[in-house]
Amino acid sequence: MKRRNFLLAPMVLMTAPTWALPVRASQDIQSNTIVHVVNFWLKKDISEKDKMNFTQFFEELRKIDVIKTLHYGVPAQTNPRPVVDNSFDYTLIVTFKDLKDITNYETHPIHLKAIEKYQHLWTKVMVKDTSIIK
Repeated sequence: MKRRNFLLAPMVLMTAPTWALPVRASQDIQSNTIVHVVNFWLKKDISEKDKMNFTQFFEELRKIDVIKTLHYGVPAQTNPRPVVDNSFDYTLIVTFKDLKDITNYETHPIHLKAIEKYQHLWTKVMVKDTSIIK
């Protein structure tokens, strides 16, 4: 029985979807890539519908041509630890080729219009920008 499980393991890895394979450095992330991480705390008195519709803010940003990648999500239900802060409602993770592109993004009309349209829904925003050095 143990031998049988051992022999199946390589086959499982060969047929596993890409998300199940070991993590490797992405070819898309190069030195000087900017990773823009934004946490949003939404107002407590907004409706669940407004909270769900807030994702349209991210979809509007997706239209900006200097964005390399854009992902967003909610706090993961990981194990509580003193170093984990899951108090936010949404996180936006955007990558840019370089400082020039994030500078363009910061003043881009789509970005500014989306902020104007949705800022009434949040109480706090925290931005963390990282320059990849590999």
